[in-house]
Amino acid sequence: MIKKTTPLEADRVNAPIDGRIMFSNNRTESILLTLQPGEIIPSHKNPFDVLFIGLSGTATLTSEEKSMTVEPCETVFISSDEPRQMENKTSDTARIMVVKLL
Repeated sequence: MIKKTTPLEADRVNAPIDGRIMFSNNRTESILLTLQPGEIIPSHKNPFDVLFIGLSGTATLTSEEKSMTVEPCETVFISSDEPRQMENKTSDTARIMVVKLL
């Protein structure tokens, strides 16, 4: 199988954020996340591991252990059930591919 999805045709996530479901199956889900300047995703936990891949702009990911930026061509991995918050502290839009490892 080969499948292509564009942000314009992708389904939106069921949350008050700009997230597009680019791919989903029983093992993984990829979400294109767009954070506007000053936008915050409040602290939350997920029952699965997550890999964040920076595409453009800069976002700050904060867990109980530390805080770090996610920039273009960088990855940040966070384990399941680890509380995390994401924030765009810059004046530019940030885009991150969020890969849920189900």
